[in-house]
Amino acid sequence: MVLLLAAALPLAAADPPKEPTKPPDFNGNAIMCNGTYALCIKAQCEKQVSANNQVRCKCVVMDGWSMGPNSCMDRTNNLTSTYSNAFNVKSNVLSCPQPISWAWCYGASCEKDPKDSTGKTAICRCPVVTSQAVILVPEKKCGDGTTICSQMWSAAYPQESKFANDYYYWWMTANGHKAQKPSTACPQ
Repeated sequence: MVLLLAAALPLAAADPPKEPTKPPDFNGNAIMCNGTYALCIKAQCEKQVSANNQVRCKCVVMDGWSMGPNSCMDRTNNLTSTYSNAFNVKSNVLSCPQPISWAWCYGASCEKDPKDSTGKTAICRCPVVTSQAVILVPEKKCGDGTTICSQMWSAAYPQESKFANDYYYWWMTANGHKAQKPSTACPQ
């Protein structure tokens, strides 16, 4: 009889995933907006650093949900480099363990590339940081770490990259939107 009662009870729903915790050194807010944005997560940047410690990175203009440090109104009026998991398909996170120089494009100001008549690329001016970093690369480039880490890329601090990946996916699924799963680390 006990077995019959247990079988008649509905199964408990699995607990929904918990909101990822923002790391203490995360630079800026994590505001989700739906609109036009520049996605720099796989952008290779110019090596020449300007007098104000910035580099120019060629990024992709996207439409849809993205996570950024500024308000949705500000992003409507100013093309901004923000974050999404749109490029996570067949990509992995490559760790550059030694300090490297890289472009911190999250929240950077951008303008549509005047040389691109399609309007699908943007030039973003990103501050240069020297530290350990992670770079989103195609799966087949995981073995090219030495070469990739020696070039100037839009990258992220390791903890911030993990938070951005996890938070974006969590927020999108919690709000009923489809999203690419967080990227995984390159095999070592």
